[in-house]
Amino acid sequence: MTVLNTPSRIWPGKFASVAFFIMLPLLFVSSEAAGNSNASRHRALILGGGGPVGEAWESGVIAGLMEKGIDLSHADLIIGTSAGAIVGARLASGMPEADIIDAALAPSDAPPPQGFNSMPAGPPPDLSFLGRKLDEMWTGNRPQQSIRAEIGQWALKVHPVTSELEFIASYQHRFPKKEWPNGSYECVSVEAENGSLHIWNKSSELPVALAVASSCALPGVFAPIAINAHHYMDGGVRSVTNADLARGCKEALVLAPTSGLNDPLARSFTRPLNNEMQTLRDSGCKVELIAPDRESLAAFGASIGDEHHRAPALDAGRVEGRSKGDEISGFWNHQ
Repeated sequence: MTVLNTPSRIWPGKFASVAFFIMLPLLFVSSEAAGNSNASRHRALILGGGGPVGEAWESGVIAGLMEKGIDLSHADLIIGTSAGAIVGARLASGMPEADIIDAALAPSDAPPPQGFNSMPAGPPPDLSFLGRKLDEMWTGNRPQQSIRAEIGQWALKVHPVTSELEFIASYQHRFPKKEWPNGSYECVSVEAENGSLHIWNKSSELPVALAVASSCALPGVFAPIAINAHHYMDGGVRSVTNADLARGCKEALVLAPTSGLNDPLARSFTRPLNNEMQTLRDSGCKVELIAPDRESLAAFGASIGDEHHRAPALDAGRVEGRSKGDEISGFWNHQ
Protein backbone atom coordinates (compact mmCIF):
# COMPACT_ATOMS: atom_id res chain seq x y z
CA MET A 1 0.00 0.00 0.00
CA THR A 2 1.46 3.33 -1.04
CA VAL A 3 1.31 5.81 1.80
CA LEU A 4 2.23 8.95 -0.09
CA ASN A 5 1.66 9.66 -3.78
CA THR A 6 3.87 12.21 -5.49
CA PRO A 7 2.27 13.85 -8.51
CA SER A 8 4.31 15.29 -11.35
CA ARG A 9 3.37 18.75 -10.17
CA ILE A 10 3.05 19.15 -6.43
CA TRP A 11 0.16 21.23 -5.16
CA PRO A 12 -0.99 21.79 -1.59
CA GLY A 13 -4.20 19.87 -2.00
CA LYS A 14 -2.46 16.72 -3.16
CA PHE A 15 -0.86 16.25 0.23
CA ALA A 16 -3.08 18.24 2.57
CA SER A 17 -5.64 15.55 3.14
CA VAL A 18 -3.11 12.74 3.49
CA ALA A 19 -1.57 14.63 6.33
CA PHE A 20 -3.09 12.27 8.85
CA PHE A 21 -1.12 9.27 7.68
CA ILE A 22 2.37 10.00 8.89
CA MET A 23 1.42 10.65 12.46
CA LEU A 24 1.10 8.88 15.75
CA PRO A 25 -2.01 8.77 17.91
CA LEU A 26 -1.75 8.57 21.65
CA LEU A 27 -1.73 5.11 23.17
CA PHE A 28 -2.92 6.45 26.48
CA VAL A 29 -4.83 9.58 27.48
CA SER A 30 -2.43 12.43 28.03
CA SER A 31 -2.62 15.08 30.72
CA GLU A 32 -3.53 17.54 27.93
CA ALA A 33 -6.96 15.96 27.66
CA ALA A 34 -7.41 15.24 31.35
CA GLY A 35 -8.77 18.68 32.16
CA ASN A 36 -11.08 18.89 29.17
CA SER A 37 -14.68 19.26 30.33
CA ASN A 38 -17.66 18.81 28.04
CA ALA A 39 -20.28 18.14 30.69
CA SER A 40 -22.63 20.73 29.16
CA ARG A 41 -22.37 19.15 25.72
CA HIS A 42 -24.69 16.29 24.94
CA ARG A 43 -23.62 14.88 21.56
CA ALA A 44 -20.13 14.92 20.05
CA LEU A 45 -19.02 14.03 16.53
CA ILE A 46 -15.36 13.08 16.02
CA LEU A 47 -14.01 13.11 12.46
CA GLY A 48 -10.63 11.46 12.00
CA GLY A 49 -7.98 12.00 9.36
CA GLY A 50 -7.85 9.82 6.28
CA GLY A 51 -6.39 11.54 3.23
CA PRO A 52 -8.52 12.66 0.28
CA VAL A 53 -10.06 9.18 0.15
CA GLY A 54 -10.98 9.31 3.83
CA GLU A 55 -12.32 12.83 3.39
CA ALA A 56 -14.60 11.58 0.61
CA TRP A 57 -15.67 8.51 2.58
CA GLU A 58 -16.58 10.58 5.66
CA SER A 59 -18.56 12.95 3.43
CA GLY A 60 -20.39 9.99 1.91
CA VAL A 61 -21.25 8.54 5.32
CA ILE A 62 -22.58 11.92 6.45
CA ALA A 63 -24.67 12.22 3.27
CA GLY A 64 -26.01 8.68 3.64
CA LEU A 65 -27.04 9.34 7.23
CA MET A 66 -28.73 12.59 6.16
CA GLU A 67 -30.81 10.58 3.71
CA LYS A 68 -31.99 8.47 6.66
CA GLY A 69 -32.98 11.56 8.65
CA ILE A 70 -29.83 11.84 10.76
CA ASP A 71 -28.28 15.30 10.63
CA LEU A 72 -24.87 15.21 12.29
CA SER A 73 -24.51 18.99 11.98
CA HIS A 74 -26.70 19.24 15.09
CA ALA A 75 -23.89 17.89 17.26
CA ASP A 76 -23.02 20.01 20.28
CA LEU A 77 -19.34 19.38 19.60
CA ILE A 78 -17.62 18.58 16.30
CA ILE A 79 -13.92 17.71 16.56
CA GLY A 80 -11.97 17.43 13.31
CA THR A 81 -8.37 16.41 12.73
CA SER A 82 -6.56 16.81 9.40
CA ALA A 83 -8.96 15.59 6.67
CA GLY A 84 -11.64 15.38 9.37
CA ALA A 85 -11.10 19.09 10.06
CA ILE A 86 -12.01 19.80 6.44
CA VAL A 87 -15.18 17.71 6.59
CA GLY A 88 -16.13 19.06 10.01
CA ALA A 89 -15.85 22.67 8.89
CA ARG A 90 -18.15 22.01 5.96
CA LEU A 91 -20.69 20.20 8.10
CA ALA A 92 -20.65 22.83 10.85
CA SER A 93 -21.19 25.60 8.30
CA GLY A 94 -24.60 24.13 7.49
CA MET A 95 -23.75 22.83 4.02
CA PRO A 96 -26.62 20.83 2.53
CA GLU A 97 -26.00 17.25 1.50
CA ALA A 98 -25.46 18.02 -2.20
CA ASP A 99 -22.87 20.69 -1.45
CA ILE A 100 -20.98 18.42 0.95
CA ILE A 101 -20.75 15.82 -1.81
CA ASP A 102 -19.66 18.37 -4.43
CA ALA A 103 -17.00 19.81 -2.13
CA ALA A 104 -15.61 16.37 -1.33
CA LEU A 105 -15.24 15.57 -5.03
CA ALA A 106 -13.94 18.97 -6.16
CA PRO A 107 -10.23 19.32 -7.04
CA SER A 108 -8.35 20.37 -3.93
CA ASP A 109 -5.84 22.52 -5.79
CA ALA A 110 -6.09 26.28 -5.84
CA PRO A 111 -4.50 28.72 -8.28
CA PRO A 112 -1.23 30.12 -6.92
CA PRO A 113 -1.43 33.59 -5.36
CA GLN A 114 -1.20 36.33 -7.98
CA GLY A 115 2.36 37.19 -8.90
CA PHE A 116 3.76 34.20 -7.03
CA ASN A 117 5.97 31.64 -8.73
CA SER A 118 5.23 28.07 -7.71
CA MET A 119 8.00 25.98 -6.27
CA PRO A 120 9.24 23.39 -8.75
CA ALA A 121 8.24 19.79 -8.17
CA GLY A 122 10.93 17.72 -6.52
CA PRO A 123 11.49 14.20 -5.25
CA PRO A 124 9.21 12.77 -2.57
CA PRO A 125 10.01 14.19 0.87
CA ASP A 126 12.27 12.15 3.13
CA LEU A 127 10.15 11.32 6.16
CA SER A 128 12.58 8.88 7.77
CA PHE A 129 13.24 11.25 10.69
CA LEU A 130 9.52 11.59 11.28
CA GLY A 131 9.10 7.83 11.16
CA ARG A 132 11.84 7.29 13.73
CA LYS A 133 10.33 9.86 16.09
CA LEU A 134 6.88 8.39 15.77
CA ASP A 135 8.27 4.95 16.57
CA GLU A 136 9.97 6.45 19.62
CA MET A 137 6.62 7.64 20.94
CA TRP A 138 5.52 4.02 21.29
CA THR A 139 8.36 3.16 23.65
CA GLY A 140 7.03 5.25 26.51
CA ASN A 141 10.58 6.17 27.50
CA ARG A 142 10.10 9.90 27.02
CA PRO A 143 7.18 12.34 27.22
CA GLN A 144 5.27 12.39 23.95
CA GLN A 145 5.08 16.17 23.96
CA SER A 146 8.88 16.38 23.99
CA ILE A 147 9.08 14.10 20.97
CA ARG A 148 6.40 16.11 19.20
CA ALA A 149 8.46 19.24 19.85
CA GLU A 150 11.45 17.60 18.19
CA ILE A 151 9.26 16.79 15.18
CA GLY A 152 8.13 20.42 15.13
CA GLN A 153 11.67 21.78 15.24
CA TRP A 154 12.58 19.47 12.37
CA ALA A 155 9.52 20.54 10.40
CA LEU A 156 10.52 24.18 10.76
CA LYS A 157 13.89 23.44 9.13
CA VAL A 158 13.11 21.04 6.28
CA HIS A 159 12.23 22.31 2.80
CA PRO A 160 8.48 21.92 2.20
CA VAL A 161 7.05 20.61 -1.06
CA THR A 162 5.11 23.83 -1.52
CA SER A 163 5.28 27.27 0.00
CA GLU A 164 3.33 28.14 3.11
CA LEU A 165 1.59 30.85 1.06
CA GLU A 166 0.40 28.37 -1.56
CA PHE A 167 -0.64 25.86 1.07
CA ILE A 168 -2.77 28.41 2.89
CA ALA A 169 -4.22 29.60 -0.43
CA SER A 170 -5.56 26.10 -1.09
CA TYR A 171 -7.58 26.31 2.14
CA GLN A 172 -8.76 29.83 1.44
CA HIS A 173 -10.00 28.40 -1.85
CA ARG A 174 -11.99 25.77 0.08
CA PHE A 175 -13.16 28.12 2.82
CA PRO A 176 -13.42 31.66 1.40
CA LYS A 177 -15.51 32.93 4.30
CA LYS A 178 -13.49 34.02 7.31
CA GLU A 179 -16.29 33.43 9.79
CA TRP A 180 -16.09 30.39 12.06
CA PRO A 181 -18.72 27.78 11.05
CA ASN A 182 -20.45 27.71 14.45
CA GLY A 183 -19.67 27.36 18.11
CA SER A 184 -19.72 23.57 18.06
CA TYR A 185 -16.79 23.17 15.65
CA GLU A 186 -13.22 22.63 16.81
CA CYS A 187 -10.13 21.47 14.98
CA VAL A 188 -6.86 20.19 16.35
CA SER A 189 -3.28 21.29 15.76
CA VAL A 190 0.05 20.84 17.51
CA GLU A 191 2.36 23.76 18.28
CA ALA A 192 5.64 23.08 16.54
CA GLU A 193 7.82 24.95 19.01
CA ASN A 194 6.85 22.92 22.08
CA GLY A 195 4.73 20.00 20.86
CA SER A 196 1.66 21.07 22.82
CA LEU A 197 -1.93 20.41 21.84
CA HIS A 198 -3.83 23.37 20.42
CA ILE A 199 -7.58 23.36 19.83
CA TRP A 200 -8.97 26.01 17.50
CA ASN A 201 -12.57 27.08 18.09
CA LYS A 202 -14.80 30.09 17.62
CA SER A 203 -13.20 31.91 20.53
CA SER A 204 -9.83 31.72 18.76
CA GLU A 205 -11.06 34.50 16.44
CA LEU A 206 -9.14 32.94 13.56
CA PRO A 207 -10.25 32.53 9.92
CA VAL A 208 -11.43 28.96 9.55
CA ALA A 209 -9.18 28.42 6.50
CA LEU A 210 -6.08 29.15 8.55
CA ALA A 211 -7.15 26.89 11.41
CA VAL A 212 -7.94 23.98 9.09
CA ALA A 213 -4.68 24.47 7.19
CA SER A 214 -2.74 24.21 10.43
CA SER A 215 -4.58 20.97 11.27
CA CYS A 216 -3.44 19.53 7.92
CA ALA A 217 0.19 20.76 7.82
CA LEU A 218 2.01 17.45 7.76
CA PRO A 219 5.54 17.91 9.14
CA GLY A 220 8.23 17.16 6.61
CA VAL A 221 5.84 17.83 3.73
CA PHE A 222 4.32 21.21 4.59
CA ALA A 223 5.79 24.03 6.65
CA PRO A 224 4.08 24.59 10.00
CA ILE A 225 1.62 27.46 9.72
CA ALA A 226 2.59 30.75 11.37
CA ILE A 227 -0.19 32.11 13.56
CA ASN A 228 0.30 34.85 16.16
CA ALA A 229 4.09 34.42 16.36
CA HIS A 230 3.82 30.64 16.80
CA HIS A 231 3.83 27.77 14.30
CA TYR A 232 1.30 24.94 14.12
CA MET A 233 1.41 21.54 12.43
CA ASP A 234 -0.93 18.65 11.70
CA GLY A 235 -3.08 17.70 14.68
CA GLY A 236 -2.52 14.09 13.71
CA VAL A 237 0.96 14.30 15.21
CA ARG A 238 -0.93 13.90 18.48
CA SER A 239 -3.70 11.53 17.36
CA VAL A 240 -5.45 10.41 14.18
CA THR A 241 -8.83 11.09 15.81
CA ASN A 242 -8.20 12.98 19.07
CA ALA A 243 -11.42 11.34 20.24
CA ASP A 244 -10.43 11.63 23.90
CA LEU A 245 -10.98 15.39 23.65
CA ALA A 246 -14.74 14.71 23.71
CA ARG A 247 -14.56 13.17 27.18
CA GLY A 248 -17.48 14.22 29.36
CA CYS A 249 -20.04 14.38 26.55
CA LYS A 250 -23.07 12.16 26.95
CA GLU A 251 -22.79 10.56 23.49
CA ALA A 252 -20.02 10.49 20.90
CA LEU A 253 -20.05 9.26 17.32
CA VAL A 254 -16.60 8.55 15.87
CA LEU A 255 -15.86 8.31 12.15
CA ALA A 256 -12.46 6.68 11.65
CA PRO A 257 -11.48 6.22 7.98
CA THR A 258 -8.21 4.45 8.84
CA SER A 259 -9.80 1.72 10.92
CA GLY A 260 -9.51 -1.66 9.25
CA LEU A 261 -6.98 -0.72 6.59
CA ASN A 262 -4.91 -3.76 5.69
CA ASP A 263 -1.52 -2.16 6.16
CA PRO A 264 0.88 -2.52 9.12
CA LEU A 265 1.48 1.22 9.31
CA ALA A 266 -2.23 2.00 9.20
CA ARG A 267 -2.94 -0.59 11.89
CA SER A 268 -0.22 0.94 14.04
CA PHE A 269 -1.65 4.43 13.64
CA THR A 270 -5.21 3.30 14.38
CA ARG A 271 -4.42 1.09 17.38
CA PRO A 272 -4.92 3.85 20.02
CA LEU A 273 -8.51 4.43 18.93
CA ASN A 274 -9.79 1.70 21.26
CA ASN A 275 -8.04 3.38 24.19
CA GLU A 276 -9.54 6.74 23.27
CA MET A 277 -13.00 5.23 23.07
CA GLN A 278 -12.50 3.61 26.45
CA THR A 279 -11.53 7.02 27.82
CA LEU A 280 -14.84 8.38 26.60
CA ARG A 281 -16.75 5.49 28.17
CA ASP A 282 -14.91 5.96 31.45
CA SER A 283 -16.10 9.57 31.48
CA GLY A 284 -19.71 8.38 31.23
CA CYS A 285 -20.03 8.84 27.47
CA LYS A 286 -21.84 6.38 25.21
CA VAL A 287 -19.76 5.77 22.09
CA GLU A 288 -20.54 4.53 18.58
CA LEU A 289 -17.89 3.95 15.91
CA ILE A 290 -18.36 4.00 12.15
CA ALA A 291 -15.37 2.43 10.40
CA PRO A 292 -15.09 1.51 6.72
CA ASP A 293 -16.87 -1.76 5.96
CA ARG A 294 -15.54 -4.31 3.49
CA GLU A 295 -17.05 -2.57 0.47
CA SER A 296 -15.69 0.81 1.56
CA LEU A 297 -12.21 -0.59 2.10
CA ALA A 298 -12.30 -2.09 -1.38
CA ALA A 299 -13.33 1.29 -2.82
CA PHE A 300 -10.36 3.02 -1.17
CA GLY A 301 -7.92 1.48 -3.65
CA ALA A 302 -4.20 1.05 -3.06
CA SER A 303 -3.58 4.44 -1.49
CA ILE A 304 -5.80 6.71 0.55
CA GLY A 305 -3.70 9.54 -0.84
CA ASP A 306 -4.96 8.85 -4.36
CA GLU A 307 -7.49 11.53 -5.26
CA HIS A 308 -8.73 9.40 -8.17
CA HIS A 309 -10.47 7.16 -5.60
CA ARG A 310 -12.51 9.95 -4.06
CA ALA A 311 -15.67 9.17 -6.03
CA PRO A 312 -15.81 5.41 -5.32
CA ALA A 313 -14.94 6.04 -1.66
CA LEU A 314 -17.71 8.62 -1.36
CA ASP A 315 -20.23 6.31 -3.01
CA ALA A 316 -19.25 3.43 -0.72
CA GLY A 317 -19.45 5.67 2.33
CA ARG A 318 -22.88 6.87 1.28
CA VAL A 319 -24.15 3.31 0.99
CA GLU A 320 -22.59 2.47 4.35
CA GLY A 321 -24.19 5.53 5.94
CA ARG A 322 -27.61 4.49 4.68
CA SER A 323 -27.13 0.91 5.84
CA LYS A 324 -26.27 2.05 9.36
CA GLY A 325 -29.01 4.64 9.52
CA ASP A 326 -31.36 2.70 11.78
CA GLU A 327 -28.57 1.79 14.18
CA ILE A 328 -27.23 5.35 14.41
CA SER A 329 -30.71 6.88 14.55
CA GLY A 330 -31.48 5.09 17.78
CA PHE A 331 -28.24 6.36 19.22
CA TRP A 332 -28.21 9.89 17.83
CA ASN A 333 -31.85 10.96 17.47
CA HIS A 334 -33.27 9.77 20.76
CA GLN A 335 -34.53 12.34 23.23
